[in-house]
Amino acid sequence: MGSVTGTTTPGGAMAESGVLELRVLGPFEAAVHGQAVELGGPRLRGVLARLVVARGRAVGVETLVAELWRGRPPADAQRTVRTYVSRLRAALRRAGGPCAEDALVTRPPGYLLRADLTALDALRFEGLAASGRQALDAGLPQVAVQRLTAALDVWRGDAFAEFDGHPGIAAEAARLERERLSAIEARLDATLVLGLDARAAAELEGLVHAHPTRERLWGQLMTALYRSGRQAEALAAFRAARAVLVEDHGVEPSPRLAEIHRQVLRNDPALDTVPASAASFAGRGG
Repeated sequence: MGSVTGTTTPGGAMAESGVLELRVLGPFEAAVHGQAVELGGPRLRGVLARLVVARGRAVGVETLVAELWRGRPPADAQRTVRTYVSRLRAALRRAGGPCAEDALVTRPPGYLLRADLTALDALRFEGLAASGRQALDAGLPQVAVQRLTAALDVWRGDAFAEFDGHPGIAAEAARLERERLSAIEARLDATLVLGLDARAAAELEGLVHAHPTRERLWGQLMTALYRSGRQAEALAAFRAARAVLVEDHGVEPSPRLAEIHRQVLRNDPALDTVPASAASFAGRGG
């Protein structure tokens, strides 16, 4: 979406003049000129959130009806959706004038949010995370840590948390959570490249318990522990990872995680320089 400039909103993001700022990485919020938009009740908020998920594509009225009422709509559901949209436009107009109202457009078969009049925190996160990965690939780990940390700082809580189970939003919330974990793993790769092994190990010990099937996190933890002179703990981490994978999911550790285990056993000097990259764990939960 490009850089975001302008006044700082209560959520900490930057909003362009006249642009509708939407925040989904935590409590669902909207603001214009730094002023919060009163979005109303759950179904009004659900309509706007569903349009956010579409990212500039039209969402049909029938789709909104089916998702808002989970397949059991009232007879006047389509008219009710149109009323919701009118109320959302009125709320945008009160907060930011006609320009803000213009962000919500009627477009057959339903409605869309104009990309040029909206700023989304998820896009800001994705842009910063991509920039951080590029810096890491370019051999700039300090820059990578800074950019990936900035990306993760955009998050204020779980994505779309209040819409848990919403059929049109749940998949996007899950995708964003995977992207968040991937950004954490990339930042930890950069941290390991910088040789900050003890710091990485301290963070990873909590992360593997929160996300026990992320093999990349286990590989990073084993590497960080080994480099910190904690070989026995690195081997214990592999046993813990294998127990989770075998007992709970019926699969053996991936070839890459097993290789890190062998490297720890034989004190392989390669562990002193090579982080557990994402490609090594493709298709294995991280």
